[in-house]
Amino acid sequence: MKVYLLLPLLVTVLFLAGCVQTGGQVQREYVCPNGAIVANASQCPPAQQVVEQTDPEMKTCEEMPESERIPFSDYCYMGLAYKRENATLCKKLSESRRQECYSGLAVLKGDATICDAAGTQKTSCYSNYASEKGDVTACDKISDINSKDSCYSQYASRYADSTVCEMIRTLNYKDSCYMNLASSQCDSSLCNKIASNSTKEQCLRNIQYCGGQQPQPPK
Repeated sequence: MKVYLLLPLLVTVLFLAGCVQTGGQVQREYVCPNGAIVANASQCPPAQQVVEQTDPEMKTCEEMPESERIPFSDYCYMGLAYKRENATLCKKLSESRRQECYSGLAVLKGDATICDAAGTQKTSCYSNYASEKGDVTACDKISDINSKDSCYSQYASRYADSTVCEMIRTLNYKDSCYMNLASSQCDSSLCNKIASNSTKEQCLRNIQYCGGQQPQPPK
């Protein structure tokens, strides 16, 4: 009698453990987050795919009509990236518009490190961030010297900050930086910081048209 009483209990335990009897061997089953039943957890679909399939906003972007003139899906993903403040969504844009997504999101969140994910377009992203946020330290993150000097020059011109000209390593960029600021500020003292004599003389001549101010002789 005791053997017959224990048999139903044993069958119930095996059922609750998620096991099945196949060919004399016990085979375990695994239930994935999306409800699929597989042999083990490694066979479940990636979690991100499951989320996207059930995400109505992502589905809307995926179903946007294709157009050569208007990149509807790019605009959709970019708007969604800004709305959610999620830089990973920028990867879904076409390469030509990806930098715009990273740059805009970096400015929106006030976080220049977002540009790190922009790949080959991170230089433009840093430069745009420095100009838009008034943060010259973003230029420091640019590795290419010419691009970095260009970033400094644009910043100095936009914010009328001649001290940033001194951070420029390329001579032509530095001279142009001082010359542009000297002309815009009618400040002949900035002309005297120019290394090239011909550029300095041209700078001083330009100052003559600034409110009648007389140029100082080159030093």
